Amino acid sequence: MYSTESPPLNDEYPEHDVDASDLDAKRTSPNKVHGLRPGAFPRSPGFKNTQVGNDRPSITRRIIRALGRFSVAVLIGVGATLTWQSYGGEMVRAWAPSLGWLLPASPSVELQAQLKPVALDLAIMKRSVEQLASSQDQLARKQDQMTQAFATLQAAERDINQNILALAPLAPKAGHVPPLKPPQSAAQ
Repeated sequence: MYSTESPPLNDEYPEHDVDASDLDAKRTSPNKVHGLRPGAFPRSPGFKNTQVGNDRPSITRRIIRALGRFSVAVLIGVGATLTWQSYGGEMVRAWAPSLGWLLPASPSVELQAQLKPVALDLAIMKRSVEQLASSQDQLARKQDQMTQAFATLQAAERDINQNILALAPLAPKAGHVPPLKPPQSAAQ
């Protein structure tokens, strides 16, 4: 059931190759430099937490990766927004009917059929109101023209009356003027 043989350490785990002499040297030697792997560097006692062989990527690589992830997240958000706007929530109704209450209610076909004549009537009424407004503007302009013409006539009448009064002392008196005879016809 249990095997007494241990797997060979040299094939699978070469960094853990240990000789018996190395173990004895570690135990007896106060200097721990002897127990290092080949290629590893000894650490000084003042720098206990520093690593010489750092496997972390550089700062610029980490920044580039972070910006790449951020850009992907932004692009996904923009794509979702554009999809939402173009399909108007129809996809949400198809994928998750329980979220349908979040979406605005679309009017039924019957309601649209009833609203269509009302919308046409409103458009006709709007056009009529615009025509009335333009007619009212024309009437207001004509009224202004008539007011100006009336003021001109009143000014002309005043001028005529002043001229008549100015000429009145020169004219003979009304009692001395002989009455005008009507013209006689040739038949008499």
